[in-house]
Parts: sequence; C-alpha cells; structure tokens
Amino acid sequence: MSSLPLSVRPATLEDAPTILSIFSEAEAQTDFKSGINLIGVMDWVESADELRPLWVLESDQAIIGWCSLENFYGLPSFDGVVEVAIYIQHDYQRLGCGHWLLNYIAKQAGHLDIHTLVAYVLMANHNSHTFFLKNNFETWGRLPNVARCGGVHGDLVLLGRQLG
Repeated sequence: MSSLPLSVRPATLEDAPTILSIFSEAEAQTDFKSGINLIGVMDWVESADELRPLWVLESDQAIIGWCSLENFYGLPSFDGVVEVAIYIQHDYQRLGCGHWLLNYIAKQAGHLDIHTLVAYVLMANHNSHTFFLKNNFETWGRLPNVARCGGVHGDLVLLGRQLG
C-alpha cells in the first residue's frame, strides 16, 4: 500500500493535457502507438459519468495518475462488468499507487453497480501484466496476433477479477 497522501476525483477537461501526458509516457515504452491526441482524451473525459468514471489520482494536489472504468459489453447481462485502465506517472510507479486505486475501485463497486473488472493488456507489456496478476487478476483469455502497429504484431491478454 502506498505511503503517499492519495486522493481521487473525477477528471475535468482541464485535466486532459496531464492525462494525455501520462498516457503518452506509458505508450512510449511500447512498440504500439494508439494515435490518441488531446481531442481524444477530451472525448474520454466528456463521455465519463458517475457510474463509469474517469478519475485522476492526486498526491499533494498534483495529478500522478488516472483510471477509467468503461462498460465491457453492450448487453444487459454484462452491466456489472467494466474494463479498467490504470496509468501511473513513471516517477510514482512501484510505490503502491495502482494497488491503492484498485482498492478504491473495489470499495466503490456497490455504488458503481459493478461486480467484475477486466483489463486488456498487450502481452509484450510485462509490467502491466505483472501488476494486474499481483493484484488478484487472473488470465481469462488471449487473442493471438490481434494487435498490429507499424509492422509489429502482438497478442492481447484479457485479465479479470471478480469483486463480489
């Protein structure tokens, strides 16, 4: 668990440049580039709501990370399943911030009407894969060779965790 003073709040449009910066920092560590820009991040912020939020993680009033919860699938039987994405600024990784965020999500599960978290992780992203496995996620599936960018191909792993 993190010893940093941490808090979570809903993201605002003013946070979009910082969210993009943290996302771009993480993306720079991979061979896969999404093409996400500031307009795309602003769309993420605007499409978030109370049940499917995009939160920023702050320490000492500075944004050090963010997470989003998005609907997993469009059928009513999957309403309690959300895709979770967590991004932590490089200088704050391995300090328990992501673990703290997952615990925060678990505590909010009843208010958010969720029972299951899923995460999509590129197989080549060993750090994210390890992070989720260390936080009680299990490997639920693998989509071979579906990620493609600039001639690079990769597998996508589906990780999941039941909350209740």
